Amino acid sequence: MRKLILLAPLLCLAACKIPSPPPTAKNEQAEKAKLAADSITFSGNAEIENIQKRLELTSKPGAIGFILLLNEAGQPILYTSVTGKITSSTKRLTDPQQKVGIDCGQYCNETLGDAPSDDGTWGSSDPYIYFWTTGGQYMQWSGRYLYSDQPIRTRIEPLVITGSTPKS
Repeated sequence: MRKLILLAPLLCLAACKIPSPPPTAKNEQAEKAKLAADSITFSGNAEIENIQKRLELTSKPGAIGFILLLNEAGQPILYTSVTGKITSSTKRLTDPQQKVGIDCGQYCNETLGDAPSDDGTWGSSDPYIYFWTTGGQYMQWSGRYLYSDQPIRTRIEPLVITGSTPKS
């Protein structure tokens, strides 16, 4: 009987689960990314293969690419080599919305509002792309463009061709 009394608390402790620490936003994001990546595992679909190839090509931080900036009429304005990826001004590292309050009418709901952008400013600007040339020059462009991982040849000479050469 004494042995049974001593074992009872141990059995209770063994049955209890120790709660795991709450997941951080970074861990949650990494987990979601892993689930998304794992969900695209089947082959035989050209659309999926194209997306996977593009992600592989554009995710290399030191990759060299080539961009031709065009005016509204489609005439070449600038041709240069690019280090890394072309990025859209609408891309963000933070959530575009934030919790601004709780509305406790009949039911309690969190209210969402606009959050400041990554640089701490509010509001939006005209859409553009930005990139760095292989010479290290930062550039922004709000028009049409053609990007390639191989040099581009045109029949019409661009107005500007940078003298940037890829760094070795």
